[in-house]
Amino acid sequence: MKFSRRQALVASALVPTAPVWAKTRKSNLLPPAPDPFEEVTERLLALLPDTATYNGTPESLAGGPLARRMDDYSPTGEAKIRAAYADAKKAVASMRRRGDERTATQRSVVEATLENGTRSAAVPYGKINPFHFAGHVPYVVTQIYGPHIDGLNIMMEQQSLQTPTAVDAWLEKLDAFPQAYGGVVEKIRADRAAGCVPPRILMEKTLPVLDAFQAGPAAAHPLIRALDEGMEKAGLAKRTRQMALRRATLSLQRRARPAMARLRAEIAGMLPSGRIEAGLWAQPQGDVLYAANVRALGDTQLPPDDIHEIGMAEVGRITAQMNMLLAARGMTEGSIGARMAALARDPANQFANSDAGREELLSYVRQKVGDAEALYPKLLPEALIPKQGLVVKRVPVATQDGAPGGFYDGPSLDGSRPGTYWINLRDMAAVARFRLPTLSFHEGVPGHHTQGSVATAFGESPLLLRIASFNAYQEGWALYAERMMADLGAYADDPLGDLGRLQDELFRAVRLVVDTGIHHKRWTREQAIRTMQDITGIAEVRVIAEVERYMAWPGQALGYKLGQLRLLDMREKFRARGGKGADLREFHGTVLEAGAMPLALVEQRLGLV
Repeated sequence: MKFSRRQALVASALVPTAPVWAKTRKSNLLPPAPDPFEEVTERLLALLPDTATYNGTPESLAGGPLARRMDDYSPTGEAKIRAAYADAKKAVASMRRRGDERTATQRSVVEATLENGTRSAAVPYGKINPFHFAGHVPYVVTQIYGPHIDGLNIMMEQQSLQTPTAVDAWLEKLDAFPQAYGGVVEKIRADRAAGCVPPRILMEKTLPVLDAFQAGPAAAHPLIRALDEGMEKAGLAKRTRQMALRRATLSLQRRARPAMARLRAEIAGMLPSGRIEAGLWAQPQGDVLYAANVRALGDTQLPPDDIHEIGMAEVGRITAQMNMLLAARGMTEGSIGARMAALARDPANQFANSDAGREELLSYVRQKVGDAEALYPKLLPEALIPKQGLVVKRVPVATQDGAPGGFYDGPSLDGSRPGTYWINLRDMAAVARFRLPTLSFHEGVPGHHTQGSVATAFGESPLLLRIASFNAYQEGWALYAERMMADLGAYADDPLGDLGRLQDELFRAVRLVVDTGIHHKRWTREQAIRTMQDITGIAEVRVIAEVERYMAWPGQALGYKLGQLRLLDMREKFRARGGKGADLREFHGTVLEAGAMPLALVEQRLGLV
């Protein structure tokens, strides 16, 4: 996903009037330009502490106030943030317009972000966050999203523990679990009163995630281990660490676990009334919310029926290419999906289902990332080649069952935390070797990590733009990056890897079919699973998790293919200009240097409209 399934990638939105690589790094030492959106940003982030802490904004560092609490999920808290989006939209609209290109583009990005935050405000249930790649989620607690996953991951992976004051902020947040999760329960009840009842299967899949929070002794809990490791890494005094661990363990037992138990009881109590329908169409105003998410997350005004047909056409094109490669291997019998499944089962294409096998897989992935980094001079202007590190980790066991196959978490804004490429190793049979190169190119280099690193490498820009999320741009670039690696010859001696690439591209094309099928054409969950597995041949456990992800995040899965197709179209138009304009390093630099934005603005910056 993450895409990733995490919060939006950190992405600067510096919009220069000339290519940024033409400037020297010395310019970074100049005082930053005044932020015209500073007041708007402060008001929003005060109500979005999770977003602030994930991105490492100033008020969340060093034990700042935004590091001491989680988002307020209560009905009152959600009403406040929706009102804040509306107020921010009005405030930006009232600002005096300046004539320079940079400011005009920055303003357009801000306006698009706030439009995404207000477009579906009439739908009362769910949670809206235009700085999160899933936009308006209809269900606040699922197997893949919510404070019981994202809030905990922020505390374990992103929140600073560098000083005693930062540790105190972490502990204060843990102490506040009863209030925070009490608000979550209130929101679930309010949404149910508004007629929104999640599909039963999503609630059933959420219960094991909540149960994992209660498992094992407190001293070995993932939160406590993360606190201990973070303090040790920071070099804090032994006595400080011991006192913090005692306080945290007690708070976990007396406050956090009982709070999570009450949330679990609420979800379990809803099971008998859970919907059997998979799609958003079954919820009140479901068509309104889906249309809003298609617009925001797919960055398109196309109707769902047209998107469905684009997906089917792409499925036909990609399967034809795969059929040729499979036939060259003497595999001509059965569907594409069946033949790919047979390849995946071949022991030669598997890593051992053991700790040693998982370590071998992670080493292989790290090597692929390094191979891609060696190609940077062919991809980008020299001045834009990223310097930021990338860490490869397996998805935590406690959350791996509902998580996607791989996703990326961006670095902190201050550069103190590297980017992280997560890979799901819950089922080693589902992680065939030939699929790993393209997954690594998507999540790491030259995909999400490269995109985020380029955007944050130069200059200063308004904070609101640096934390903005544009799903079709970010996921579209990552899928574009997979194709780009093939164009550069990454699979010249690896036909199996190229089959893995095409299988993943097919997977993204099928998403257009399945997402619209579930939420617009009223497909059942079982129909979606069967269609996806028949076409792709990807392991059933992964297909089930994917389909249930689309059920929880309506419209998010559209951004990959729709964004890639737009970028490929821009590339061909750029090439058609000939001469210097045909240099793809310049194309990539212009696309990436200004950070995430609506794709129509990318076209403007390229001079294609």
